[in-house]
Amino acid sequence: MIAKKIEKELKKLGTKERAAMNAYFFKTEKGQYGEGDIFLGVTVPDTRIIVKKYISDATVEDAVELLYSKYHESRLAACMLFVELMKIAIKKNDEKMQKKIFNAYIKHATKINNWDLVDTSASSVVGYYISEKMEHEERLKTINKLIASKNLWENRIIVVGTHYQIKKGNERMLFYVAEHMMDHKHDLMHKAIGWMLREVGKYSGQKVLNEFLDKHAHYMPRTMLRYAIERHEPEWKKKYMEMKKSHMVE
Repeated sequence: MIAKKIEKELKKLGTKERAAMNAYFFKTEKGQYGEGDIFLGVTVPDTRIIVKKYISDATVEDAVELLYSKYHESRLAACMLFVELMKIAIKKNDEKMQKKIFNAYIKHATKINNWDLVDTSASSVVGYYISEKMEHEERLKTINKLIASKNLWENRIIVVGTHYQIKKGNERMLFYVAEHMMDHKHDLMHKAIGWMLREVGKYSGQKVLNEFLDKHAHYMPRTMLRYAIERHEPEWKKKYMEMKKSHMVE
C-alpha cells in the first residue's frame, strides 16, 4: 500500500522536460548502461521528501515492490527506503530487521540498476551490514561474490559499499576490492573505484593512498587514476600520469 502511495505522489510531481533530460543523462539509449529506463522527471530532493513522509509506515516489502517499478524514481525511492529503514533498525538495535533489510537488498540487487541508485544506498546498507554484523569469513564470502558477479550493478555495490569503512579511516576493504577489480571493463567501475580511492586520501591521508598508487598506478585504467588523484597537487598528478604513460609506451 505504501509503495503505491509513494509512486502515485512521484507521478504527480514529474515533468516531461526533466524526464527527457534525465533519460539523456542516465544513458538510456540502446546499448547504453541505462537502456530502456523510464523517468517520471522528479527531482532527488522531492523524491527524498516523499520517502520521509511515508517512512514511519513503510516496510521492507514496500521497498522491494518499488524496486520492481519500471520508473527510475520509484526505484530510487526504494533505495532511499532501504537506507531509512536501516537507520531505524540500527537506532532500535533491531538486528533481526537489519538482517532482513540487508538480505532483501542483496536478493534484489540487480534491480538497483543505475549508478545513482547504488550510490544512494550501498554504503548505508551493504557497507554497514557486512562491516558491523558479519564475521570475517562471511564478510569475505559476500565481498568475493559481489566482485565475481557478472552484473555491473552488483560490482558497483561492493565498491561503493566500502565507503562505510573508508569514512572510519579503514581503507583495507577498498584496497582488496580494487585490486581484484582493476581489470574491470566498464568505465562506470573505473569511476567508482577511482572515487573511493580519492576518498581514502581524504579520510586516511594522501600517504596511504600514494602507497597504493605507487604499486598500481602504472596499470590502472586512465579514468580510475584520474579520479583517484583529483585532489593531488599538480606535481603528484604529473608523477602518476607519467607512470601510467610510461607503462603504456612499454
